[in-house]
Amino acid sequence: MGKRSRVEWHDNGALIWTWGLTLIVSGVGLLLLAVAAVLWAVRTPAEVADGGGRFMVPAIFGAVALLVAVAGRITSANALRYADSTLPKVPHELGVTHHVGRQRRSLRRSSGIAYLYMAVIAGGLAGAALVNWDEQPRAGSLLELALAASGAAGCYLAGPAARFVVTPEYLRIETALRRISIPRHMLGDFSQRGVKIRLDLTNGDYVQFRVDSPILDAGNSRYRTNGRTQARTVERIVAMLRDVTSAGSTDSQVVRAPRWAMITLAVAAGLVSVAAFIAPVLLPALRP
Repeated sequence: MGKRSRVEWHDNGALIWTWGLTLIVSGVGLLLLAVAAVLWAVRTPAEVADGGGRFMVPAIFGAVALLVAVAGRITSANALRYADSTLPKVPHELGVTHHVGRQRRSLRRSSGIAYLYMAVIAGGLAGAALVNWDEQPRAGSLLELALAASGAAGCYLAGPAARFVVTPEYLRIETALRRISIPRHMLGDFSQRGVKIRLDLTNGDYVQFRVDSPILDAGNSRYRTNGRTQARTVERIVAMLRDVTSAGSTDSQVVRAPRWAMITLAVAAGLVSVAAFIAPVLLPALRP
């Protein structure tokens, strides 16, 4: 992949964490942690009383070096493994009815980061409201619960709200706010396009879709890779297509439609958030 030298790079410009580089940086991190341990053991009484000491600097740099090396190696290993992998082919069984399969199967988009944000934002706000229930105005606690609910809704829309649904007639690609229904006989091949998947159609058109949460693209996502998630998602979609027997529909129209329930949820979450932020300004009981 990419340029070849003593320091190697992925095609997207990210550093390849080889085993040699990982061991060197990890070794430096462990050495710094060892130095920090020695400095901690020989702290002066004054440093003990202050709760700090010289050990903090090497401890922080050592922990960061170790974390970066391990995370970098895992990321590079996954990127290299799936860089040139071939995605599974779409099964075509028009007119064949070997068995009566399921009538519908679905798969949620990979959303680990969305669930994490949901736990931190919604759980944190709800916890703060309940812990301070008797220590602050009741309206303030209710506003925190409202923000927790709107935060949870936002994380849901940025994660598991999106899914892939297979029926005897269609493959439905559902994002947070819209639904794309593709007749099964029009399905072509899957291919990788950056962090997205491209599905070519037999009429010459194509559809691109995400396989993980857009939260992961926050900030600079140039060096991000998700080959493993792409491969696993396509494998599961193909497995669903095999499991749900095709009805052999001759419909040749790709239908795009809004998901009104999800749009309503997004609007409601936005309105609740705005109301919760402006309420302290308008309600005297909530002012500090």
